[in-house]
Amino acid sequence: MTMNSAGDTGLDSLDGWAAHIAAVTARVDPRAGGMIERSIGSLLGVVREQLQLEVVFVGEFVDGNRVFRHIATRTDDAVIKPGEFHPTAETICQRIVDGRLPSVMHDVASVRERYGLPAYYGLIGGHIGVPVRLADGTLYGILCGFSFTAAPHLQERDVKRMEMAAHATARLIAQAEGRDIEPDAAAH
Repeated sequence: MTMNSAGDTGLDSLDGWAAHIAAVTARVDPRAGGMIERSIGSLLGVVREQLQLEVVFVGEFVDGNRVFRHIATRTDDAVIKPGEFHPTAETICQRIVDGRLPSVMHDVASVRERYGLPAYYGLIGGHIGVPVRLADGTLYGILCGFSFTAAPHLQERDVKRMEMAAHATARLIAQAEGRDIEPDAAAH
């Protein structure tokens, strides 16, 4: 990462963010599954660091559940692990996709009861999430991040960053699954 004359890494601007995501997720050979996994992991790590979150994950929606597929955490003692799941009806993630909750919540614990969220959400402060859609528009799942303390610093600009990261994640997932990575012109 290079700094400009102002000492900025360039990640503060959306263009800088997009360029960095493109570099982290440069097209890899779909036969190199490990490379794709590492690219997704690197991407999640960048998102976690830049948005000052404890955990960032990609969850896939499968058979009424949100299954954790890729996770980046601040510590080795992760509170969630790949393969674990929750019923989508209980999740903030599904409510974001449905439009029942906003993409950014500065302090989930303080509004947990109002939104009828399960007790385990009482441990979460800030939360941000956006859908992950494949090129054909199919909903894969969600890209989310959270902290254990309130996160008043999360703003609309960060939602845009998450959307860019979700798009890059969808491309990597599509590559890993041998799907088209470009939107189908007929689908629009």
